Amino acid sequence: MDSVEALDRLAQLAGIEDGWWDFFGTWRPVSVDTKTAFLSAMGFAVGSEVDIFASLETLETRPWRRWLEPVAVFDEGQGEPSVTFTASASRDKHVISWGLEDELGVVHTGQFQVDTLEWLEERWIGGKLFKRWRFPLPCLPPVGYHRLHMTSIDGGSSSMDVIVAPARAHVPDVVADDRRAWGLATQVYALRTETDWGVGSYKALEELAVGAAKLGADTIGINPLHALFANQPEKFSPYAPSSRRFLNTAYMDVEAIPEFKECLEAKRMFASPGFQANLARIRGYRLVEYVDVARLQRPMLEILYGWFRKEHLNSARGQTFRAFQKEGGRFAELFCTFEALHERFLKEDNGYWRHWPEGFRHPSSPEVANFTLENRERIEFFWWLQFIADQQLQAAHEGSRAAGAGIGLYRDLGVGIAGDGAEAWLEQDNLSLGVSVGAPPDPLALKGQDWGLIPFNPIALREAGYAPFIGVMRANMRHAGALRLDHAMALQRLYWVPPGASADQGAYVRYPVEDLFRLVALESKRNSCLIIGEDLGTVPEGFRERMASMSMFAYRVMVFEQRDGRFKSPAEFDETALSIFATHDLPSARGYWNATDVALREKLDQYPREGMGEQEWANRHSDCEKLVAAMAAEGLLPADFPIGALSDADADRLTQAAHLYLARAKSKLMMVQIEDILGLDTQMNLPGTTDQHPNWRRRFPVDVQTVLADPRLIDLAGRLKDGRGNSGG
Repeated sequence: MDSVEALDRLAQLAGIEDGWWDFFGTWRPVSVDTKTAFLSAMGFAVGSEVDIFASLETLETRPWRRWLEPVAVFDEGQGEPSVTFTASASRDKHVISWGLEDELGVVHTGQFQVDTLEWLEERWIGGKLFKRWRFPLPCLPPVGYHRLHMTSIDGGSSSMDVIVAPARAHVPDVVADDRRAWGLATQVYALRTETDWGVGSYKALEELAVGAAKLGADTIGINPLHALFANQPEKFSPYAPSSRRFLNTAYMDVEAIPEFKECLEAKRMFASPGFQANLARIRGYRLVEYVDVARLQRPMLEILYGWFRKEHLNSARGQTFRAFQKEGGRFAELFCTFEALHERFLKEDNGYWRHWPEGFRHPSSPEVANFTLENRERIEFFWWLQFIADQQLQAAHEGSRAAGAGIGLYRDLGVGIAGDGAEAWLEQDNLSLGVSVGAPPDPLALKGQDWGLIPFNPIALREAGYAPFIGVMRANMRHAGALRLDHAMALQRLYWVPPGASADQGAYVRYPVEDLFRLVALESKRNSCLIIGEDLGTVPEGFRERMASMSMFAYRVMVFEQRDGRFKSPAEFDETALSIFATHDLPSARGYWNATDVALREKLDQYPREGMGEQEWANRHSDCEKLVAAMAAEGLLPADFPIGALSDADADRLTQAAHLYLARAKSKLMMVQIEDILGLDTQMNLPGTTDQHPNWRRRFPVDVQTVLADPRLIDLAGRLKDGRGNSGG
C-alpha cells in the first residue's frame, strides 16, 4: 500500500466519501487536497507519508486496544443484546467483574472468565495477539441511558454507555391516527407589539401563540432561538449561532421582566426623554437594527440584574434562579464564562477565542477556572439573562397549550454553529475546526453554499458517547411540542467545504446514522416532542424511508411537490409530513408569483452560467401555469388566473387557494406563513447572500394583535378547522 492508497483508506474509514453527483449530473471526485484538509480537521496527522501511515494504524487498531467501545445504542425490545469485549490473549483466563447500572441507579452485577465467552475474531498488533469476544448483556435495560463497567483483579478496567432507544419518535395526539392539524409559521424577530423594543420578543410570541390557539391553530413554528453573540449584536443570523444549547437573549421582553416593575432606577431611565426618543425611533424601523436594539437593552438589563442581586437573590425568586443554574450544570456555567471572557477580550479587539491568550483557549484550563472564580458576579449576569429568556419562552409554550394548542411551540434546530462562538470553544475537542458546512449546487443556490458553520467530528462524537449531540437535541426540545431539524440529512452525512475553497469543491462526510436516528427518537419520546426533518435538496437513498419508519415527519414544500411535469394533487402528498407553501429561504406566495427572487438573483449575479437567469424566468412562468392548473382542478382558482405581478385582491385570492389546496392534502400537519396571510411580497432569507439582502431583519408591517384580527386569517382559520378536522384542543 502506497501513501495515496493509505490516505484513501484513512479517508474511507473516517467517513469521507469518494465523490458526489452535482446538480448538473456530473460526477465530482474528491481531491487529495480535500481529503487531507478534512482528515486534518478531524485531528489526524497527514502532513507526511509517515504521518499518514501512523494515523491509519491508530484508527484501525484503536478498537483493538480497549476492552469496550465508548457507546452502544440498542433498539427497545432487541433480542439477545450484546457488546464486544476485546483484550490481549494473555487475559484469556482472567476473571472480569462487570456491573450494568441503569439510569435509576439499579445495578446488575456478575463475573465471567474471558475464554468462556463466544469468540469472534483476533488480530496481531505490534507483535501481540488481541482477541474479540461477544459479551451478552444479562438483559436489555429500559429505554434510557445506562452505564456498563468492567474491572479485573489486576486493576484493569473499562466502561461504556449503553443506550436503549424506542422504535419510534413521539407523535402527539393531534396528528395521530387519522387526525390532522395546522399552525402558523413566523420569524420571532419580525413580530411587532405596542411595547417591543425594536425586535420581536418571547412575549410577542406568547401573544401570537395564545391568540392563534384560540383560532384553532395547534402550533406556532418559529426560527431558531439559538444563542447568538450577546456582545456582538451585528452577528444576528439565527442559523450561525454562538451556541445551539442556549437561548437568544435579544428576544427578551425587557418590560416583562419582574424586576422592571420594581426598580426605581430602571423606571427613571425608561421615562427619560432621550430613552423614549430612541425607543420610538427603533420601533418605527422597517428592519431590525440589532446593534441599536442592544444599545437600548443592555444598560437597562445591567440595572435590572443589579436590582435582582440586591433584592431577590436570597428570596424565593433567587432560589428559582439557583435551581435553574443547578439544572444547567457545569456546561451552562462555562457558556456564561465564555460570554464574560468574550466581553473582556472584545475590549482588546480580540473577539475570536482561538486568538485569546493561550491559557483561555480551552475551557478546562486553570486560567479559565480562576477567571470563573474571580468574575462570578459577571458570569451570573449572563446566566440571569438565560434564566429570564427561558422563563419567557416557557410562558409562550405553556400559554399556547393552555389556550388549546395540541402541540404548542414548534422550534427549529440549525445545522451547525459559528466557529468563533461559545459552543465551538466548549466543544472544540468534538468538532472539526478548520472546515465548514455547506451544500452543493442545487435549485436554491446554483453556485453551492458555504454556510461558514463548524460540524461535529463524527469520530470524536462517538468517542464522547454522543453526549454533545444529545445535549443539543435535549436543549432544543425544551419548551416545545415539535422540533424541525434543519437539513435533517446531517444525521447521515454532511457536505463539508475545505478552507479557502469555493462551495462546489466540497465533499460529503458520513455520520453514524443508525445511532443518531435512535438518539433523536429517544429524546423525542422523553420530551414529548414531534420531530420534523427538513429533507429538501440532495437526499441520500433510503433516508426518507428511515424517517417514516421512525415516525419522524417529512417536510413538504408545495412549490417543490411536482410529479410527471405537474404539481402533485392533494391526495399525492405524503401523509406523515408537514406541508407548507414555501419557507423562509423562498419568496412568499406573492413573491413567488411575481418572481421577485429570480430578479434578485440576477441583480446579485447568483447564476453561475450565462442564460440561467432567463431559463429561471421561463421555469417560474411554467410552474405558475402548472400551479393554476392544479388549483383550478380542485375548483380553487379560475383557469385564467393571472400570472405575473399581482394586485392585492389577486394576491389574497392566490394565498387562500394555495392554503385550501394544502388543507386537502394528506399531510397530517400544515403550516401557514404570516407573510402570506398579510399578502406580502417578501423573502426572509436569500440563500447565498450575507449583507447583499436584508436577511433575518424584515419586520411585519402590523403588530401581533392586528395579525390575529386580520379577516384573512380568521376566514382561513375557520376553513382549516372544518377542512382538516382540527379539534383545536
